Amino acid sequence: MGRREDYVPRADGDFDTWQNAFVSYVIANSGLLGLTLTDVTELQVAQATWNAAYPSHITAQNTARAKAEIKDDARDTFETVIRQKTKKVQARPETTDAQKEGLGVTVIDTTKTPLSEQIVQTEPLPVVEAKCTGPKQVRIDWYPTQAPGESEALPQGIDGVVIWYAEGGIPATEDGWRFLAMDTNSPYIHYVNNNTTVTIAYKAQWFDRRKRMGPFCDPVTVAVTA
Repeated sequence: MGRREDYVPRADGDFDTWQNAFVSYVIANSGLLGLTLTDVTELQVAQATWNAAYPSHITAQNTARAKAEIKDDARDTFETVIRQKTKKVQARPETTDAQKEGLGVTVIDTTKTPLSEQIVQTEPLPVVEAKCTGPKQVRIDWYPTQAPGESEALPQGIDGVVIWYAEGGIPATEDGWRFLAMDTNSPYIHYVNNNTTVTIAYKAQWFDRRKRMGPFCDPVTVAVTA
């Protein structure tokens, strides 16, 4: 797509208002503007295509947000029921560690192992991937550095990652980064409050059970649509 001229508003809502006024003025003053009937017709055809596409886009956005809310509510309810049943199973003296492993739930380690103060410093750095999955929305996937075939489980003693972000791309100095979240379960969804397409940089660091933090991984950038 070629570069837009400055007089054309970038935001879709502003463009929609502007184009209506533009076409109306052309229709009323085409002769004075030196435009032919063909010129006016081309404008009207292009406008008709836009007038069909733009409301459809807005409807799709609203529908996607509504469905995301329904999905989130369904997951919250489902997780609550799962945790209730898990609590009941774990409370039974007869339940074995093998059964808990079969369910994929927490198996309590009754042998406390010392947590090295250096674990977050010595573990390989996390890998971070960021992808714009819709308007104002970024999916951030993170996982341990690994060779093909290795487990994606968190390193022993690591609880998750601290995610940082910076609007406008990778900042020149460290104080340009802002805290986003402490996450224990990839992916993390970042909802962005942007009115135009923006570039956002992300980076992460491990944290352990005592909330000690390790070094940062290499940052990644993504363009986020409005």
